[in-house]
Order: sequence, then structure tokens, then C-alpha cells
Amino acid sequence: RLEQRLDPAQFVRIHRSYFVNLDAIREMQPWSHGDYILILKNGEKLTVSRRYRERLWGNSGGG
Repeated sequence: RLEQRLDPAQFVRIHRSYFVNLDAIREMQPWSHGDYILILKNGEKLTVSRRYRERLWGNSGGG
């Protein structure tokens, strides 16, 4: 599996469909129903599902 080959200190799953490189994140904003939106440094926006939000906060030191 791809997840097992990625460095967990550098990449985190934010949705069942995708991972994100922590260095690529510019900001995180609340969205609807407990979800969040990640805004990447390149301007792309990605949804962080509630299921994976805690993993992201654990890796980024947020919370």
C-alpha cells in the first residue's frame, strides 16, 4: 500500500481518496459539518474529512 511507503512525518491522509504533503499546506479553514478545507501553497483546496482531521492535527501540531 502507498500509505505504508510514505514518510508519516511528511505525509498524512486527509480523506479516503488522498494524502497531502505537510510542507504544501498554507492554511486550514473550518468548513461544514465538522469538515475542514486545506488551502495548499499552490492555491488548491482540499477537503479534510472528520475521520482524518485528528490525524492531520496530530502531525501538524494544531488542534
